[in-house]
Amino acid sequence: MDEFDEFSEHRETRLPGQRVGEWVRNNRIVILYGALLIAVMSSRGLWGHEELRMADLTKDLLARGTWLPSMPGASLHDGPAVLYLWLTKLSGMLAGFMGAGTAPELPAWPMRIPSAFGSIFFLFHFRRWASRFLQSDVAGLAMLILCATPLWFWRSQTIQVDLLFSAMLGWSWLCWLAGYLLLKRQVEGAEGEYKNWFRSSSVWLAFALLLKGPQAVLVSVLVLLLFLAWQKDLRSLKETAMNLGFAVLIVAGLSGFLFGLVEVPVFHLLPLGLSLIKPIWIYIEYLIRDMFPWVLLLPALLVFLRGSGAHKAPTARFFIVAFMVPFMCSIWGGGTHGTDPLVAYPFLALLMAGLLQPVYVEGVSQARIRRIGAVLAAALWLASIAFFGASVIRLGGPGIQGFVTPMLMPMRLATLVLALGAISVSVRCFMGEGEFLVRETTATVCVVFFIIGVWGFRGLDSRMQSRDPATDPGMLQFLD
Repeated sequence: MDEFDEFSEHRETRLPGQRVGEWVRNNRIVILYGALLIAVMSSRGLWGHEELRMADLTKDLLARGTWLPSMPGASLHDGPAVLYLWLTKLSGMLAGFMGAGTAPELPAWPMRIPSAFGSIFFLFHFRRWASRFLQSDVAGLAMLILCATPLWFWRSQTIQVDLLFSAMLGWSWLCWLAGYLLLKRQVEGAEGEYKNWFRSSSVWLAFALLLKGPQAVLVSVLVLLLFLAWQKDLRSLKETAMNLGFAVLIVAGLSGFLFGLVEVPVFHLLPLGLSLIKPIWIYIEYLIRDMFPWVLLLPALLVFLRGSGAHKAPTARFFIVAFMVPFMCSIWGGGTHGTDPLVAYPFLALLMAGLLQPVYVEGVSQARIRRIGAVLAAALWLASIAFFGASVIRLGGPGIQGFVTPMLMPMRLATLVLALGAISVSVRCFMGEGEFLVRETTATVCVVFFIIGVWGFRGLDSRMQSRDPATDPGMLQFLD
């Protein structure tokens, strides 16, 4: 996807101005996505119980000039992560210095900075990691897929801990995999470089532990054990985990427990999760909603992994495990409106990128390019028909129409954008031009994000802030 790979031998021959230009070009997706988040962050107030709660706690910290919450029901052990509240408070203080207001008049957007920054930070390093340990084409495609994933976009501008936690935990796993690949000489690297990656993995896992508690360690242990068992390489566990970074993880965990920043794990409650499991179709609904339109490629991905033998590669195996374990843990825990498996979607994006890379370089038959293109075009057509039905024909019950009516014109414009995108992808599909399929699908989805997020959210804002979830069963209730 990039003319020059930033990790290639050409890098050192560039002039300073060329390096800046190449840096901007290599990171153009992150830059544009960051601009999208900035535009959307200030378009709405506080939606849902969790945002209201986090905002109240942050404003309380700012008003009292302290760093520990004291509001009723917000103790250190059963309240939100103190580390996250510190970050939102720092963002509020920065906004105060910029003249944006202080508590209790602090607007919502400064408290969204930690989530937005976490998303941008992860996407930047995510692309660099994939360029180094996979291919630059795969890195670019995975970036496009993740940026056009609805759940990732929504959590990137929400006052909740989920995105930042997922960014830290996901980056910890990528660091561990990098160390493993270097240790097993699957990729070239400096002597002893793998040790630095393993240390970084443990340090970022320590941050994730302090941010959201022991589930970070529990899920990570499951991922590593299942991956190494699949590799028949459990003996590598000691070499990949026991290092200076592991000591940092232990100190962070013990300190967090001692000072009340992290709750003590209650493993006897884990079996309770089995009694809270919802019907499996609900989790399929979460997956379709959270990763549309890419989720329609899952059958093709399964066939590709099995038919090509790609599932035998260590990277593909790790990505499969890193997707399945968080998703299954969320089912085990009874489900939390689809937010817990957020960390799984970057790894599914990498698997999808592996499926689409041969299509992108047009290294496969025209028939295969047309099949993949037909799925993406069909997804956009389905979305445009759904938007048309809700906003033009006014189909749907009171809940749906209560959501659509305040943002009728943005929905209609988004319908037009989806239809134009579907036409474009359909033409590319018919012509067999695989290079443009993912780009134009992502561009279409992100333009819809922009229209709905900047224009539509403003119209919907008053209703969302005043609604009562107990009496308003609208389709946005999952945002709570």
